[in-house]
Amino acid sequence: MRPSFALPLLFAASAASAACGSSAPHAASSAPSTSPAAASAAASAPTPAPIPASADDPALRASLAAVAAESDGLVAVTVVHLGTGARASVHGDARLPLMSVFKLPLTIVALSKVERGELALDQHVTLTEAELRPTYSPIAEAWKAGEHAPTLELMLRRVIQDSDNTVGDKLVTLEGGGAAVTASLRALGAPGVDIAEQEIEMQGRLDCPGVAGPAGGWTNVALAACPKPTKDARLAAAKREVTSAPNASSTDALAAMLVALDRGTLLHAPSRTWLLDTLAGTKTGPKRLRGLLPATARVEHKTGTGATIEGFNVATNDVGIVTLPSGERFVIVALTAGSARPDDARDATIARLARAAWERFGGA
Repeated sequence: MRPSFALPLLFAASAASAACGSSAPHAASSAPSTSPAAASAAASAPTPAPIPASADDPALRASLAAVAAESDGLVAVTVVHLGTGARASVHGDARLPLMSVFKLPLTIVALSKVERGELALDQHVTLTEAELRPTYSPIAEAWKAGEHAPTLELMLRRVIQDSDNTVGDKLVTLEGGGAAVTASLRALGAPGVDIAEQEIEMQGRLDCPGVAGPAGGWTNVALAACPKPTKDARLAAAKREVTSAPNASSTDALAAMLVALDRGTLLHAPSRTWLLDTLAGTKTGPKRLRGLLPATARVEHKTGTGATIEGFNVATNDVGIVTLPSGERFVIVALTAGSARPDDARDATIARLARAAWERFGGA
C-alpha cells in the first residue's frame, strides 16, 4: 500500500469530486423512457450473446478480429469491461511501437512523483533552445515568444491534449531517462510498457539511417546535418522500427495499465481524476476511438502517430477509456503498424474497433 501524501494545492479543487474505487467518476445523464414502438422493435431484435463476467468474450473477440482482418499490416486490440471484467484481445501480446502513446505512461510517472513530493504541478520547468522540437509543439512556440519556463501542470496538459513533442522528450529527461521511466512503471505496477528513449532518437533512425547517432544522443543540429538518405534506406528504417522500436508495448500490457489507473492502484484519487479529465480533453485523433461513437460520449484517450515513409506507416494508435450511456466504462487499446493505407483508412479501423466494443457492451 502506498503511504499517505499531502494533497498538492492544484489538485485540491478536484479532490472533492474524485471517485473512490473503480466506479465511473462521472454520472451519466438519465436515459429517456422507451416508447412502445421502440419496445416492440427491441422485442423482435436478435438477442445478443450474454456478456461473460471476468472472462474472455468470444463474441466481442470475433467482432474485433473481423475488423482487424480487413486491414493490412498488423492490427492489435484489447478491450476490457471495467465493471464485469469481460475482455477480448486480438494480437494482444504483439509488441508494437508506442509513438506518442508513450506520453501517457510518462504523465503517470510524473504524477506519481508529484504525489511523493519529488515534483510539483506548480513548479516551473526551464527549457533550453536545444530541447525544443521542430514538430508540433505549442510549448516550443510559447518558448519562442519568451515563455521559457512553463509550469509542470501546463506541460502535462499539453503533452496529453496536444501531444506536445517538446514536453514528451523533456519528461524523459525530467524523470531520469528511459531506463528510470521503465523502472518507475514497474514499481507502480505497470509491467510490459517499455520506454527507453526520447522520440528524437527514433527520428534519428528514420531520417539518418545508417548514421551513428552522436555520443550524447541526437539533437536538432545533428539531424539537420545528416546526409539525405535514399528512399530505399528510409523505407527499410521504417520497417525496422515496427519490429524493434525501443518505446513499445503490447495492447494487453497497456490495457492492464489503464485498468490499474481506473482502479486507483497507479495513482491516488486526485491525480487519477486530474489525468482522466485531461485525457477527456484530448484534441488529437478525433476520427479514431471517437470516430464512430456519439458526439456526447466521454472518451479519455491518448493517440500516437508514426511517420509514413514511401507509403509505409510505422504506427497509428489510440488508447483510452470509454464511458457508455449506462455509466459503465470500458478500456480499449488499439495499436496498428506497417500499414500502406491512407490516414483516414487507418483511423477508420480504430473507429470500427471502438464501435464494435461500444455496441457489444450496450451502447446505442
